[in-house]
Amino acid sequence: MRNITSILIVVLFCSLFFSACSGKMGDQTEEKAVTLQPLTGIIVMPTVITKEALGTMGKGSSSALNRGAGFVDGVIASELGKNDKVHIVTERQLDALLTDAAGGRLAQMKALGAKLDSNAVLDITVTRFHERDGSDLSVNSPASAAFQMVLTQVDSGMVLWAASFDETQEALSSNLLSLGKARNRGFKWITVEELVSQGVKERLADCPYLQQ
Repeated sequence: MRNITSILIVVLFCSLFFSACSGKMGDQTEEKAVTLQPLTGIIVMPTVITKEALGTMGKGSSSALNRGAGFVDGVIASELGKNDKVHIVTERQLDALLTDAAGGRLAQMKALGAKLDSNAVLDITVTRFHERDGSDLSVNSPASAAFQMVLTQVDSGMVLWAASFDETQEALSSNLLSLGKARNRGFKWITVEELVSQGVKERLADCPYLQQ
């Protein structure tokens, strides 16, 4: 009798457990069901740094952040350069395209969109870009970086998608949950370029508007 009761309890527990898991999976699926706005094209603006970021950083921050912005531009060009609906503009091209644009930010985006047959703009801002102090095997301080991405619809100014990245590499002994990430990085201390490159690629892969 006790064995039968135990079996019934186990069966009931499993039933409740799998029902709960099924419910959670259903909720997650519903959260991912997002209605995408039709886009004729996406303009990728040159990566920028903010005055606030410069103000909170130490000596040499301007040079490091500018180098970081340029590096992000390179990764973006490599990842999105073959996407037919993406228009990557440089600072020089931007100046030439906006010579007769008046008004605020939204008005300029509309003018830019009209010239490039696009109705969305992707802005990227770098707020931290610290190189590691050390080597692959040992560091005094690890690579650290942060950036934000915002995709805006030019007609309405509505944010269609946004993502951020903020990471300082940790030793595996400090965070055992990062085992998978450490394995992918070869169990070594990576450079800030490697850190940012991974972060940019992951964020772009998550943007539904950039899938070909």
